[in-house]
Amino acid sequence: MPLAILLAVMLPVGVPWWLVVIGCFIMIFIGKKLFGGMGAYPVHPVMLTYAMLVISWPQHFDNTKALLSYNWDVPMIDVLQISKTYGLNGEALFSWQDLLMGNQVAALGNGMVLFIIIGGLMLILMNAISWHIPTAFILGVVGMSTILQLIDPELSASPLFHLLSASTLLGAFFLATETTTSPVNPIPMLIYGFFGGALLVLLRSFSDHIDGIAFTILIINFMAPLLDRITPRICGMELGHHA
Repeated sequence: MPLAILLAVMLPVGVPWWLVVIGCFIMIFIGKKLFGGMGAYPVHPVMLTYAMLVISWPQHFDNTKALLSYNWDVPMIDVLQISKTYGLNGEALFSWQDLLMGNQVAALGNGMVLFIIIGGLMLILMNAISWHIPTAFILGVVGMSTILQLIDPELSASPLFHLLSASTLLGAFFLATETTTSPVNPIPMLIYGFFGGALLVLLRSFSDHIDGIAFTILIINFMAPLLDRITPRICGMELGHHA
C-alpha cells in the first residue's frame, strides 16, 4: 500500500490541513530521502511520521473528540480508550460483529476491520507479502492478551477484542510486513511478528498511549537487522569444513 494512503488511514477525522502537510514532509524527506530513499530507510516512514505527530500534537489525535459532532448509532468513544479504563466492562459495550464491520470510533480507515482482512488476504494470495509476519503478529496479540486476561480478568480485554479493535490487523497485514524494514527469512519473520503482536498488547495495557501501534512497529523495525542474522543452514557445508 502506498505510504501516503497508510498515513491517511491512520489519521483521525478532521485533522487540520497543516498537520497533514507537516506529516507528508516528515514522511518523505526525513523518513525516506534522508536515508537514501526506497530500500534504505531503517524504520517505517509512516510510523516514524505518526509517532512524531502524536508526540508533538497529541490534542489532534483524540478519536473520541474528533467524532463528537457526528450522529452515529455506536458508543461514541474510542474502543481502546474505554477498554483501557474499564476492561471487560468497557468491552461489553461493543459486539464483535460491530467491531468487524467498522462500527467503532477509530481513525479514518484503521477501524474498517473486515476490509483490512480482505485486503491482507489478497496480498498473501498474490505473494505480495509472506504469511509468516501477519500470522505470528496475530498469535502474539492473542497470546499476550490471553496471559493478561488470566492474570487480571476484570481489567484486561479479551483476545478477540484486541484483534478487532483499532489498528491491530492494519499493523499485522500492512505495517509490520513493509519489505524494507522487516526480516526476509521465515524464522526471523515469525519471531518479528510474534514479538510485535505481544508488544502491541503490552503498550495498550500499560503505557499512556491508547493504541501504541506506531511505537510497536518502530521497535520491531530496529530488531529486524539482528533477526536477519538468523539464517538457514546450508546442508553439506559441514563436510567441506572437515575435508
